[in-house]
Amino acid sequence: MADSVQQTFIKPVPVIPSQPGNTLAAFPEPVCGQISQMLDGCFHNVTPNATAELLHTVQIPETIEQINSRCLLFNRGMDCVERYLDVCVDAKERFIIDSEVYGAKRLYQFLCRDRAFQQEFLWHKDCFQLVHRDLDSCSKRFVSILKEEIAKTTEQSLNEQYMHFCCARYAYENCVYISARYKCKPDSAVFLRRIAKLLSSDKHFLNCDKIETEVCSSVGRPAARWWWWWSSLMAVLFVLSFVVNA
Repeated sequence: MADSVQQTFIKPVPVIPSQPGNTLAAFPEPVCGQISQMLDGCFHNVTPNATAELLHTVQIPETIEQINSRCLLFNRGMDCVERYLDVCVDAKERFIIDSEVYGAKRLYQFLCRDRAFQQEFLWHKDCFQLVHRDLDSCSKRFVSILKEEIAKTTEQSLNEQYMHFCCARYAYENCVYISARYKCKPDSAVFLRRIAKLLSSDKHFLNCDKIETEVCSSVGRPAARWWWWWSSLMAVLFVLSFVVNA
């Protein structure tokens, strides 16, 4: 099920630009099995041209105004998703979904509320453009490692599996950092690693830091996967589509 969630993360979501008089309508009532239709309803007052353009592009914000626009719509989309979850998803599925979007929510908390973080993000925005293909390669490797570990659930203890998950995340963070070091300034590479750490921190990885320091850093492991972070963030609004197809 988690794998299905990750697959939905590649779909970009329309972002409504901040415009005078562009007032968002009330949320539609949830209809179980129709999350896509509900999301369309949440954003139905987007102008057709803007919708068509933004459905097929994932643009990294370049100004404070663009960041604020993303934040406004991210919060709108998450509120829409929460309404659907409250009505249509049982407790077990809710826990899985909440864990999957935890990292994206954390990053948006910084991006939307922390002015210093916003300025730092804009300072390093060019680095994101330079390394996104390399990060996609990191991403594929990370998914491969996680799939291998999930398949071994009955063959190893949960503690051992958790250690492997943490080391996979550690390798993914290093993959991001090393890629950025080759093409960006050192401080940009450090910032991208911080972004990677935020995004990879779902509720299953909250206790990984100590393991990464004491175990993973001393063991040579393959470079891990990293998904292209911005499309992942915007696509979190489609995270429930896997429930419909499950």
